[in-house]
Amino acid sequence: MARLHEHQGKSILAANGFKIPRGRAASNADKAVAAAKELGGEVVVKIQAWTTGRAGIGGVTFAKKPGEVRAHATRMLAMKVGQFPVEAILVEEKIDIDREFFLSFAIDDAARAPMIIFAVGGGTGIEERVASTRRIPCNVDSGPLDSAVSEAVDACGLSQAHAKQLAESIRKLFAAARSVEARSLEINPLLLTKSGEFVAADCRITIDDYAVARHPELGIEIAREFDHPPTTLERIAYAVEQNDHRGTFYFAQLATTAPKESKGLVGFHGAGGGGSMMSMDAIVNAGFTIADFTDTSGNPSAS
Repeated sequence: MARLHEHQGKSILAANGFKIPRGRAASNADKAVAAAKELGGEVVVKIQAWTTGRAGIGGVTFAKKPGEVRAHATRMLAMKVGQFPVEAILVEEKIDIDREFFLSFAIDDAARAPMIIFAVGGGTGIEERVASTRRIPCNVDSGPLDSAVSEAVDACGLSQAHAKQLAESIRKLFAAARSVEARSLEINPLLLTKSGEFVAADCRITIDDYAVARHPELGIEIAREFDHPPTTLERIAYAVEQNDHRGTFYFAQLATTAPKESKGLVGFHGAGGGGSMMSMDAIVNAGFTIADFTDTSGNPSAS
């Protein structure tokens, strides 16, 4: 899957009618301070990283003064999440919250159909509240079923005006996901503000691998999930695979140095998942360290 950062996902939500907090991404402390001054008042500063629980690792914080923004930005931009350095932060206005909701578009593989998961109450711990969530079936063409949307919204105890807005938000989530052929699109939380507006406060989105070529506007460089930033060789390999339709070419760089107890680095080129795994196990059991995983299939070119 190809993953987008929060600020990228929010741009997609905004293009499909969602209200999002005022703010912008920043790649250095000066830009973060400028964004905070432009917004005025208290702001939230968030690392842009493909992970949950950002607050728990110091990746989400509030700031009232430019000096605080600068300190948080400097600290956050020096962080690493796994093997990925934090390259951007998001500075947004602080929202006055009345209520929170959870919305998530996903593909139900068993039903071979899209669905929307809805819950009253957002934030962390949604996995532990599975019993309180609702599944809203969706038609591939027309979106979420009206009866299921009405049932979910009616159970929330909202005013008529707010219930209408929430129902519209559920339908707009489907439209947003379909517009970019997303495999998943989560808003957690969807906020009802004290001024009576629904605002998408956070966003996680993945795009189907096979759809990336149809959406150059998303700027996705590599439609694969690595546990590290793509290396030069991985970028070259992906370009080869994308530009030749006759087969598939997958390359992942693994170890670049062998530990002292190893007999040395071994490059690996297999064909087929099961056989490749067995062969790699045999290499490791023989005392070597695998430098890469390469797999070709179909009818690739000789080069």
